Amino acid sequence: MYRRNLTQSLIHALKGMYYACRSERNMAIHIAIGLIVVIMSFLLHVDRFEFLIILVCIALVIMAEMINTAFEFMVDLFHGAKISNIVKMLKDIASGAVLVACIFSAIIGILIFIPRLKNYF
Repeated sequence: MYRRNLTQSLIHALKGMYYACRSERNMAIHIAIGLIVVIMSFLLHVDRFEFLIILVCIALVIMAEMINTAFEFMVDLFHGAKISNIVKMLKDIASGAVLVACIFSAIIGILIFIPRLKNYF
């Protein structure tokens, strides 16, 4: 087996991230929302601990979307164009995992941001 050095591994990982961002609409949406949330965190003076929680949530959602994308490509590779009930179920479950990460991240965001937004209105 070919062993890559650390730089090559990093380059491959960055290529994977770039591909996911360019090819997946939902990834672009998650990144855009993540950037908006980071900007809001600075504007609303979120404290350091809460900001770390927000960053973990953003990373969790992006990681879940990347894993879902890789999983869907793998399923498509083995099953091709034919969509059976099992293939559909597998893809739906993987998409559901992303949805769970999004829902809980949104709840955490609401719990962090709503009290601060009340101060501005």
